Formats: sequence, C-alpha cells, structure tokens
Amino acid sequence: MTGHEHDWVPTADPAMVELRDPLSQRAVRIVRPDEGELPGDFLVELEALVFQWEDTTTQAAADAYLALRGSQERITILRGLSWLCALWAVVCETRLGKSADNIIRDLDYRGGRRVIRNADQARRWENLTQRVRLGALAALTEDPRAVGAYRTACTEPTGIAADLIRHTLIHLDGFSQDMQRHDLNARGLAAGVIANTQPGVGPRGRLCFRPAHSL
Repeated sequence: MTGHEHDWVPTADPAMVELRDPLSQRAVRIVRPDEGELPGDFLVELEALVFQWEDTTTQAAADAYLALRGSQERITILRGLSWLCALWAVVCETRLGKSADNIIRDLDYRGGRRVIRNADQARRWENLTQRVRLGALAALTEDPRAVGAYRTACTEPTGIAADLIRHTLIHLDGFSQDMQRHDLNARGLAAGVIANTQPGVGPRGRLCFRPAHSL
C-alpha cells in the first residue's frame, strides 16, 4: 500500500504495473515509456520539478532550471509533462469512474495564477489550454495524428515552448489540487510507476495507458 491509497501490483510484463484503487475496486495497467523517449530517471526528476514549481518558496529555482533548457530540451520536457498529466488522468479514472480522455478534455484552471484582463489575453489563455489538453491526449492515446499535432503545437510559433511549459505547469498545479479534493495524491505517482517496472527490451508493443477496469 502506498500513501496514495493504491496498491502497485506486478504483471507478467516487467515493463507493466497494475495500479489498484481499493476504494473504488477499479484498476489501471500502466506501461513504462521507452527509455529512449522518456527515461525513467527523467520522469522522476520532472515530477519533482512540477511540485518544486508549485511551491512558491521553491518556484524561482524551478524557473531558473527551465530557463537554462534549450529548445529541444523544452520539447522533451513538454512531452514528459503531458505524460504526467495522462498518468494523473488514468489514476483519477480508477477513483471517479470518469474516462481519462474526458478528464483531460475538461481540464481547466480557475485559480490565482489565471490572470486575464482583456480579450487578447483570454484568447491566448484558451489557445495554450487547448495545447495542454492536446499534449495530454496525445500521451494518453498515442494516436499519430494527435502526436503530430502536438509536436506542431510545441514549435509553432517559434518560441512557444517556454510559454507552453509554464501554462502546462499551471494546469498541473490545479489538477493536483483537484485530485487532493478526492483524496488522491499526485505526488510520487510517476516515481511509483518507475520503481515498480523495468525498462522494456526493444520497441514498446503496448500503449502506456489503457482504460480502467473493475477488479
């Protein structure tokens, strides 16, 4: 049992773990991403960075780290953040029964970091939010069209990646708070997946995430 009120259960595939929610009696199977795409150590470090950024006392250090990343590194960070968002959505699916894709489509943020003073800012906010949702859906479904569209969303217009990282972090901040209201702890979920799986051998033949099922 973990502090998230979930059980991590091994499967016949060492790269896959089943996360069981004893409260809802539902579970989801999660496959570790390819090491060549999203290394396990990177995902654990990125998860820590998300919560460092959420904390106002450590946000400046997280911002300084992100400011030093090059353009290609920013794309990898965005893909990792999208994977984290998809992971949180499937964990919520086990508890709430709402499908992960609909959780992502409804993703929004209404907290204090949302500052909109005019119509242009409102349009920009919605544009960036749609990109955040697209990235999480691409990570969830691995649909080639969504993956390609998100790649474009991360690079056009030039320089959008840095703003999109910040916007994604804002939404993850709100998402983690929403999870807490349902007695779910987002912190440590990615680390749990990595700790309870092994890197796959050869190209991954299965999606990272699949729908929740009853126990």
